[in-house]
Amino acid sequence: MPTAFELWKAELLIVGNIVQDDDSTTPPDEAQRRFQRYCAMLDALTGAEGVQYALAIFQSVQAEHDYGAYQTANRAAWRFGEQAYCAALLQELPRLINTLPDWAGDFLVGIANGAGTPHAPAITCFNTLLAAAPPAERALIAAFIAQEEDDGWFAHCPGVLGAGQG
Repeated sequence: MPTAFELWKAELLIVGNIVQDDDSTTPPDEAQRRFQRYCAMLDALTGAEGVQYALAIFQSVQAEHDYGAYQTANRAAWRFGEQAYCAALLQELPRLINTLPDWAGDFLVGIANGAGTPHAPAITCFNTLLAAAPPAERALIAAFIAQEEDDGWFAHCPGVLGAGQG
């Protein structure tokens, strides 16, 4: 018998795969129902449910065009605290970099933009966890960050994320 979390996650993964405009197989009312359910599931999270929920949130990011839903997902993931947020994001970053690099950049720039603000500890948290990541994952993430520092997501804040990685 699946646990309550497993059932929740299974539904989140289904509704989190946001129906794209060019999808002619899903009726528009069903696409809207899924979108609304996804946002409602995320809005219901308090951050006290357990860190596995933060990971499930990032796993639910599966579509290129989200129509605003993944911003709701990002806010929900932050409710679990910077440690859970950064650990969950790091676990999903290789997949996001390879399949949805704009979402990888979007989530990471949210951390990087904390430089010089009260949110700066998230940068330290991310960099510490990245330094402890398996070498292949660390190299992939560091290469993505370096590439995006040239003329991409992190051009305005080079050296903030992944400092000392490579």
